[in-house]
Amino acid sequence: MKQTKFLLILLIFLLTAGCTGTSKDEKIESLYSKSDDTYMIHLFYEYKTQLDEELLSYMNSSDELLKIINGIQVYDVDRKDNQSKVKSLDIDKFPTILVTDNKETKLTTHDIEDVKLFFDNIVN
Repeated sequence: MKQTKFLLILLIFLLTAGCTGTSKDEKIESLYSKSDDTYMIHLFYEYKTQLDEELLSYMNSSDELLKIINGIQVYDVDRKDNQSKVKSLDIDKFPTILVTDNKETKLTTHDIEDVKLFFDNIVN
């Protein structure tokens, strides 16, 4: 009887443990824009640079960009809470910039010029 009870408790524990936590897909989907025809920019870095300020300055450089870019999110990859995102996204070189829409990652790059070209093709 004790063995059956132990196995039942173990089975319940394993089932609930498998249902908790955030899956890779959920972590990636949390980076998506909240609405159609808008984008989010995500910057993952190891060492503080001016890249976040450059991205913000670029976003604020025109009304058209402000309409389609919902925001810029910055992640210091040395922080433990950001390391799981980096692992889920298979990022291994920094800085890395992701541009996402409401469904998928549209651009992964290490160069702000690629971001500018991406958005220039949309607004022009």
